[in-house]
Amino acid sequence: MKYMGYIRWLGHAAFELYLDGYRVLIDPWLTNPLSPVTVNEYRDNVDLIIVTHDHSDHVGETVQLLKQNRGARLVAVYELANHLAAKAGAQDRAIGANIGGPFEIPGTSLRVALTPAQHSSSIGSPTGAIVFSKEAIVYHAGDTGLFAEMKLLGELYDIKVALLPIGGHFTMDIVQAAKAVEMLRPDIVIPMHYNTFPLIKADADKFKKLVEEEKKLPAKVVILKPGEKYEL
Repeated sequence: MKYMGYIRWLGHAAFELYLDGYRVLIDPWLTNPLSPVTVNEYRDNVDLIIVTHDHSDHVGETVQLLKQNRGARLVAVYELANHLAAKAGAQDRAIGANIGGPFEIPGTSLRVALTPAQHSSSIGSPTGAIVFSKEAIVYHAGDTGLFAEMKLLGELYDIKVALLPIGGHFTMDIVQAAKAVEMLRPDIVIPMHYNTFPLIKADADKFKKLVEEEKKLPAKVVILKPGEKYEL
């Protein structure tokens, strides 16, 4: 069966991915100021939740979502996965991993690899995540500054879509994110983690111009409004 995959931005760093017929939520802070959805819209329809690190604007409503999606698995760095799963009474559904090679998500065609991220975290290390599916390889950078190993990720994996923070202050700004695009070599870039608060105000149109016109990189920058989808 052919599924029509998509990536939907839910504001801040929260995304809904629909890949190979499976619904994946990444950093599901669904009550963020830009969010177009409610938590109850994701009841009994989520297969996988990925959390990049333990800050509240990324953990979001993970515990509630695990409780209302009894079949959903949780992926996060080992210590954080165990911590969140215990709070939700979902220890048997936690896939605690670490930065390294891809691992399978049981019962699905999906694989996930946790990647480095230059950031802070109180429980385990901060990470990004690469989701591998038959339709596309999608990289969510998490909260991160620029780091040289992004070039290796671009060499190792045929990344179709990169979800990159551009807001500065806590993460890369548009200049650093454009350099990340150069190293990662994705087909599509979707900016995230900007304009949620005044501290991370950024102009996505300037980012698009920098990538496509000034640097003339082959990647296409797709600027989504919260709630909009990019169809694969």
